[in-house]
Amino acid sequence: MAEPQESDSSLLVVVLDVNASAWARSPLSLDKAVQQMVIFINAYLALNSENRLVVIGANHKECRYLFPSDPSSIPPVHDIQVYEQFRVVDVKVLSGVHEMIASEMDDEDQQSLISRALSMSLCHIHRVSESSISKIWSRILVLSAGQDSPHSYIPLMNSIFAAQKMSVLIDICKVYGPDSVFLQQAAEITGGNYLKVDTNNEASLLQTLMFTCLPDQYTRGILNAPGNELIDFRATCFCHKRVIDIGYVCSVCLSIFCQTAPVCSTCDTKFSFRLAKSDSSQSTDKHSPGSSAMSSLTIK
Repeated sequence: MAEPQESDSSLLVVVLDVNASAWARSPLSLDKAVQQMVIFINAYLALNSENRLVVIGANHKECRYLFPSDPSSIPPVHDIQVYEQFRVVDVKVLSGVHEMIASEMDDEDQQSLISRALSMSLCHIHRVSESSISKIWSRILVLSAGQDSPHSYIPLMNSIFAAQKMSVLIDICKVYGPDSVFLQQAAEITGGNYLKVDTNNEASLLQTLMFTCLPDQYTRGILNAPGNELIDFRATCFCHKRVIDIGYVCSVCLSIFCQTAPVCSTCDTKFSFRLAKSDSSQSTDKHSPGSSAMSSLTIK
């Protein structure tokens, strides 16, 4: 596999959690967080003229491309003190976030569709990589303020392993609330950074982004990034969507359950449960046709 070079261009996909109900409980407001994120984006674009950018907004209803989008909707402004590319990004991201917040007419306390946003990010990265002549090193930055959604465990883990296979780093900035078990695993598995932002200091988000998330793959090879020491690798059961320590695994589809069941709810395989028998009886006993065994699993 090719090693990253200093002259290589990068593709950064920023996933913004714009769930208004989640940000309402955070000491850092969504407006200030987006403004600091825009400053970070401008710094990223200034590093290399060939750097590419995609910004995706996600709430509990939809995922939307905030940038790039239709540039014709932005009126031209001739200001020699403002770089035009910076102004286009600023206007599109800020206006897109405000539109998504305005579309949330209800106050439902639901989690954002982060797994769907990651899938969109990986699809865009794959499309750009296939159409590009030169090598592009891609990474994803997730700004999250919500909690884990157990119902999105399966699609989220699928996206994490796909990113690992594509050599795509996933950086996580957790702004508020308890640590996200799923996003911690995403950063650890893909080689990214999981960072808990100190929201008591309003400028801490920008500082964290600049010093930890701004370096590309080449620069990170010569820097000492903060390590993820306490990572919870426990799995979530498919039946009740709960994080478990000990569970049962289907030997056909590898689905995890917190308790025994006669039939796998994922692949409809019928399990055969047998009591312990003597050695002579075990040698003659065989599985019934069309059945499979359920194995126990201890998760550390």
